[in-house]
Amino acid sequence: MTFQDKLILTSFRGPGFDHVRLVAAIIVLLHHCRGLQYYDFRDDPLLHYSSGFMDFGRFAVVVFFAISGFLVTPSLLRTGRVVDYAVHRSMRIFPGLIVNVALTILVLGPILTTEPLLSYFRDPQTYRYAKNILTLVVSYLPGVVARSGTQLSINGALWTLHFEVLCYILLGLIGALGMLGRRNYVLVLWCASYAIYVAIWTIPPFAATLPDRLSTFVNLFVYFGCGVLLYLFRERIPFSTAVACAAVALLLSALPIGGGPLAMPICLPYLMVFCGLSDLPGKVPLKHDLSYGIYLIHAPVLFAFSLAFPNVHTWWAGAVVVFLVTLGLAYASWIFVESPALSKKKAAANWAHRCIRRIALSLRTRTSAQTAATEKAVNP
Repeated sequence: MTFQDKLILTSFRGPGFDHVRLVAAIIVLLHHCRGLQYYDFRDDPLLHYSSGFMDFGRFAVVVFFAISGFLVTPSLLRTGRVVDYAVHRSMRIFPGLIVNVALTILVLGPILTTEPLLSYFRDPQTYRYAKNILTLVVSYLPGVVARSGTQLSINGALWTLHFEVLCYILLGLIGALGMLGRRNYVLVLWCASYAIYVAIWTIPPFAATLPDRLSTFVNLFVYFGCGVLLYLFRERIPFSTAVACAAVALLLSALPIGGGPLAMPICLPYLMVFCGLSDLPGKVPLKHDLSYGIYLIHAPVLFAFSLAFPNVHTWWAGAVVVFLVTLGLAYASWIFVESPALSKKKAAANWAHRCIRRIALSLRTRTSAQTAATEKAVNP
């Protein structure tokens, strides 16, 4: 059986993807909650096991990127309509993000700030935080500080959205150029990114020459791109428990000896897609996709909890509280923001097409009028 065969059997709706995403979001939440007790994030079990290569937080992030590459490719490949693809991706990311940023500025900030409310709302930094809506990360609000007076990042998890959007843009460009139908070109592009990725991790002088933003993008795109390739070559890739077990064994053996950069970008995406296409044993049926809401919301909740209870010494106790509050807010986000937005994505795409046609017609009309005016001036 191949990935293509399994997709057909599941009517192209992998039964395990929502569960994998939910687990990844919870891992990120737990990773950040460890900061309540362990102030150095380098004190991470996976980071020690992988010889400093990857902690649990980054592990969950690359899981999201690998799954995303596999799941967003089909619609773009099937229709080739880049506008629809762009609108659908925007309707998934931005409504929840906009509400999250707005509530952080208008509700959480005023509650937590040490400044008078008038000063808070007059401070330009308050409105700079709104740049997070564009995935341009701004971490601080005026007067929202730790008890020691140190400024703390309010929602550090938002940094990944910028690079996720960049991956979507690159995939859209590939689709616009017609390269998705010529998958070997995509394979060559991914191999180039994989080579750069390995060089970043194994050749320090080379890594030092790259801008941090480019380096981070490559570190994430290599997983997103592998997810894309797993879909493009789906009829050739076996859906095999034996292969999945071999991938797990390879990862477990490679990470302690510094082989993570070589093995992880290939093995992890396969494993995550394999799990996503599988009917996982013992899983609870999910009616709502709460993973994105949990990812967006957990950091501000944890931030508020850490200020309210600064003397928590058992991180998992705080994690329980943060998780329950975050889960409730994520459910509200899905019911009132994300799901309604997704239900309107086709209407939004049609509206975008109408706007583009009107703009194109206006440009043609203006060009024709200018041409006619020029001809009249030349030949009165």
